[in-house]
Amino acid sequence: MDSGLFDKFLKESKKRLNGKSDSEKVRVFIDWCLKNNYEEIVLRISSEEKGGWARNYILDFTTSRIIVTKKSFLTKFVDVGYVAGLAPYPYLVLLKDSNPSKIRSQATTSPEQLLKKQQSFYIWYSDIAEFVLRKGTETLVTNMFGRAIVSNFLSIKKSSGEGYNFTLPVNKNGTYEHIRFWMGVVLPSFCPPY
Repeated sequence: MDSGLFDKFLKESKKRLNGKSDSEKVRVFIDWCLKNNYEEIVLRISSEEKGGWARNYILDFTTSRIIVTKKSFLTKFVDVGYVAGLAPYPYLVLLKDSNPSKIRSQATTSPEQLLKKQQSFYIWYSDIAEFVLRKGTETLVTNMFGRAIVSNFLSIKKSSGEGYNFTLPVNKNGTYEHIRFWMGVVLPSFCPPY
């Protein structure tokens, strides 16, 4: 999506956005993209195994699929991510001043660009048979306040039987409730929002 297309969305959806909650506004954006056959990234979640040295992925939830990309060596250390996990354009939908010129060009990656990266694959939402987000605590290390380092877990099983398991560190993605809420906006049939 570019700023011109986003402006078109704002003009066509202005009345529908008034008085809506944040989740409803993002859902209006998703529905508009689907209606107009635009695939857009909505949410980005970071996945990494213990210590960040094993399987490290970025999960980009688009309007129609999950694109899983293996993190590069540098991205493991400097994983900037998105504000509140939301991609730039869905985040702008929530702001009163929806100025797309504030978006840095590095932040606007298209689904096609993600799929060109090595070691990436995707899962169509229509192919998902089971989607389980589980709250978990691994007490490997505690911080100076005695709180456990917490990771959440995501399991996806396709109708073909193929399955994927991801560890979602809280320090990169936010709390379980936060992740579940936004996943529920993107995938309401699998993970209804609160």
